[in-house]
Amino acid sequence: MKLSQLKKVTYEEIKNKQYEKLRETMGEDIELYFKESGQFIGYQEMEMDSKYLDVHEDISYLKDSVSLHSHIFYEILFCRSGNIQYLIGDMRYQLQPNDIIFVPPGVSHRPIFGEQLTEPYLRTALWVSADYWKKCSEELNAAEWEEKKERQEKSYIIRTNGAVLYQFQKIFEELLREEKEEKPGAELFSRGLFLQLICLLYRSWKGQAMTELKSEKAALLDEIISYIEKHFAEEISLKTIAAHFLISESAIGQLFKKQMDVSFYKIVTQRRLIEAKKLIVDGVLLKSIPELCGFSDYSVFYKAFVKEYGISPKEFRTMVRGEQYD
Repeated sequence: MKLSQLKKVTYEEIKNKQYEKLRETMGEDIELYFKESGQFIGYQEMEMDSKYLDVHEDISYLKDSVSLHSHIFYEILFCRSGNIQYLIGDMRYQLQPNDIIFVPPGVSHRPIFGEQLTEPYLRTALWVSADYWKKCSEELNAAEWEEKKERQEKSYIIRTNGAVLYQFQKIFEELLREEKEEKPGAELFSRGLFLQLICLLYRSWKGQAMTELKSEKAALLDEIISYIEKHFAEEISLKTIAAHFLISESAIGQLFKKQMDVSFYKIVTQRRLIEAKKLIVDGVLLKSIPELCGFSDYSVFYKAFVKEYGISPKEFRTMVRGEQYD
């Protein structure tokens, strides 16, 4: 599903599965966007409308159940309000207003909501195609910046203040305005704004005008997630995790249900599927992927992929190739 389609859909239509109205926007295969339980999954494999960048505004008033997921594009989130934590890879961060969340393609991430939201979680989301990001980085000659990411020195949350923060705020405001008003030349104008944004990011990094936020002190949940990150291609069970961390299986199950609002096995499956998507993007043969990701066979992998994303691995590969070579 493309972003433009989702923008035309209301929360109530999705929540109440008003298929006739949804079919007008999403097409005849509307059921593909919902799990058997009725949960909407269309956001999982969102496609960009533009070959360059898309921007939109998201707001959550209630505790949402957002799956661990990844994208084939860069996602930059400007957090405007909300008392949440954010899980990226195996690192967990406490967010505050004006934080910038930077998520590269293929990196697992999801917000973690507390028991209740004391204020709405409001953010501006900027999606940048991998090809366009690469082109802009090359023109910027930001080799040192890129090498840092290649060395896995991850810094996913950026915190600024003063004049630099004001510049970031104005750029995100202008990006949203261009998207909403649809003036002539809006896409080109937005690309100009993005060039300012990436230059500001690079200048701030070079001049140390930003704080690259440290992750929260590791708790048991983080240690288990880190273990999953490193061993998802192997056999993982509640029994093996319980033995490794010297804790009962029931305690692990309760920990994930309380803090992640999802089961332990669901997180393991989602992490394996994220790696599968990355391998598909990299051109790995579909038949080789189950073993590389920890699935017992192709049938199990296929069923899990379709259930989570609403499309088959082959359909996902076709979608990716279309975006790369259009």
